[in-house]
Amino acid sequence: MLNKTTVIVFAVIAMAAGFWLASSLSTTEQDDLPQIQGAVLENARQIAVPELVRHDERPFTNADLSEKWTLMFYGYASCPDICPMTMNALAEAKRKASGEFPQVVMVSVDPQRDGVELLGEYVRYFDPDFIGVTGDEKMIQALALQMSVVYAKMPGASGNENDYLVDHSSSVLLINPEGKLAAFLKAPHTPDSINGSVEKVRAFY
Repeated sequence: MLNKTTVIVFAVIAMAAGFWLASSLSTTEQDDLPQIQGAVLENARQIAVPELVRHDERPFTNADLSEKWTLMFYGYASCPDICPMTMNALAEAKRKASGEFPQVVMVSVDPQRDGVELLGEYVRYFDPDFIGVTGDEKMIQALALQMSVVYAKMPGASGNENDYLVDHSSSVLLINPEGKLAAFLKAPHTPDSINGSVEKVRAFY
């Protein structure tokens, strides 16, 4: 479980990673990068996947991100708004895509409540091919930091340990077939904005 100190430290580190990202994007003239609803990395960032598990209880590793494009989103099954909206937009984008659509992976930012069975039911509600990923809190943090993703637990009024929301980044991350982070797709997400951004980034790389 995240305590207050952990949340603050994690948020500060993630903010620093965000500043690093901003500086890395500014090394190329803006006109040289694809114009998308988000940001494209001039040099794709290598990802080291820590020990995590898929909703089908198989390990989730770097091999799951190789030889295919991936759209990764950080969310959780009890999320009241941005998560179902984003997952629905991804599912609709897949249905509307003219070519091969990237695999979709949702990494849970609520491992305390998102067991593999619940997570599997959640992602498959939107599309049977979507993948849910969870694991130990420290492992999820380790992956999130590489992605410049910020999240924090927000306790509810009741004081019950299971009464909380998780405030988290709303971007969808586009990972190339080499398993490297290539772009950030910013909210609000629509099927057309997702497909348009994916096509442009694919052409760039």
